[in-house]
Parts: sequence; structure tokens; C-alpha cells
Amino acid sequence: MYRELLNELIQNHDWAKLQEPCPEKEIKKAEKHVGYPFPEELKALLRETNGDRWLLLSAKEIMENVERNRSILGECFDDAEEFSERVGRYIFFATNGCGDYYCYQILPDGKADTTAIYMWEHEMFDCLIVAKDIRDLICKYYNDEV
Repeated sequence: MYRELLNELIQNHDWAKLQEPCPEKEIKKAEKHVGYPFPEELKALLRETNGDRWLLLSAKEIMENVERNRSILGECFDDAEEFSERVGRYIFFATNGCGDYYCYQILPDGKADTTAIYMWEHEMFDCLIVAKDIRDLICKYYNDEV
């Protein structure tokens, strides 16, 4: 489903390259590292392509971003609760290349809000809704609508 969509959309984008599917154990490792279960649509995407080297992050890149955010951005906040609220309560799975991420917001029950995809803005540590799901984000991104 996602692989076919991406193959169609990236035909005119030399910089985007679909990767091999992500092994299930790597998805589980990434979930554990992030600290939240991934929504089914994110797992389905990773099972079809482990990133596209442009918009979509691989499981390894998702984990690397968590480490980077914890070490660098953690210093920007006075307490762990504020960091958690402004940075830690998101699953970043894609990037716009300018420091901003596309993500799921984590609800108080510890599960991802699957009703929207957010763009997390790195300068304001703030989010806005940009798509209804991953498919919508991919279509909007590769059609220059987001």
C-alpha cells in the first residue's frame, strides 16, 4: 500500500529512495527506545519501507532522533515534565529537512493520537496538525502541499 504510493510519488524526485522493509525486531526495538507503542499505520509503513532517505525516517533514525532530542533539547527546559510535554510526548517519524518533524502526539494514556499527523516546529517546540494520517502526509508532502 505505502510502497506503491511512494513509488508513484517519488518518480520525479531523484533524492528520495525507498529502503528495504524494516525487520519486525527493529520496529520493536525502536518502540522500546522511544518509550511508546507505534501506531499500526507507522508499523505498516516501516514493514514496507524502512524510510525513504528524504521525508520518512528509518527505525534507526527514529531512535537516533530520540537520543539527540533527549541530550540536546533536554537542556532547553528547566524540568523533565516541561521537556516531556514539549518534546518527549511525540513520536517523530518524518522530517522536512529544516529541523522540523512530522509526528504523532502521545495522549495522557500513553497511546498515540492517530486522528492527526502533526508538524513539530523546532524553534517554538510547538505543533500544528498537517495531515489526517501517514498516507495523507505523504501525498501532501510529495505534492508540495505541506
